Amino acid sequence: MSACVKWAKEQVDAFNVILSRQLSSADREGHVWKECMEQAREHGQMLSEVGLDFKNLIGRETDTTSGGNSPVGLGLA
Repeated sequence: MSACVKWAKEQVDAFNVILSRQLSSADREGHVWKECMEQAREHGQMLSEVGLDFKNLIGRETDTTSGGNSPVGLGLA
């Protein structure tokens, strides 16, 4: 089971990077940013319902970065 949890955390981390990039130009107090974060947290709740509690990790990067300039892969591994 730990391999599954490790994989899931890696996927959540990748999701957070993409989410941060997508929302980098959105106003944090605006409707779009709030709606996107709410949707992401709902998906985190879905993971929690099947035993993978990543609620505190969903959207974490968007809270600590402002979009950043680091390269991001296409996710085609």
